[in-house]
Amino acid sequence: MSSRVELFQAGPENQRSLENLIELYIHDFSEFVSVDVGEDGRFGYPDLPLYWHEPRHVPFLAKVEGKLSGFALVTRGPGMWGDSEVWDMAEFFVLQRYRHRGVGAEMAEKVWYRCPGKWQIRVRSNNLPARSFWESAIAKFTRKPVSSQDFQIEEVEWNLFSFQCGDQ
Repeated sequence: MSSRVELFQAGPENQRSLENLIELYIHDFSEFVSVDVGEDGRFGYPDLPLYWHEPRHVPFLAKVEGKLSGFALVTRGPGMWGDSEVWDMAEFFVLQRYRHRGVGAEMAEKVWYRCPGKWQIRVRSNNLPARSFWESAIAKFTRKPVSSQDFQIEEVEWNLFSFQCGDQ
């Protein structure tokens, strides 16, 4: 793996940067889900404060050549099917400038190495670019064929990718 992506755990001092990147992420994501901005012109992300105060919520920022390139918000808890503790990629975003250059896959791998254990990644079924990205990134990382489980929550179709990172 190359070392062009610098991944670091974000702290409260990075809150403003993460808030701004989340706005771009939600804007991109609005192609797949109906979401409106508030009266302040921002989408907002109400769960973000948990990432500064809850140890089971881990925020990461990524840089390429010293410039912010994306983020990952990771949580630890029970899996979708009630299995034991799993890591969950709650949100993942790469700025458009860095897409299709391997930055996202490298960023994801670095997150997985930082958080070894069982992983799950949920993707809305209508988000074809994300489904393709995760299938490719996970297959490259695990060196195994990848499949996902289909499920539905509140009439929204999802795909769930599950895999193991490390010996746990």
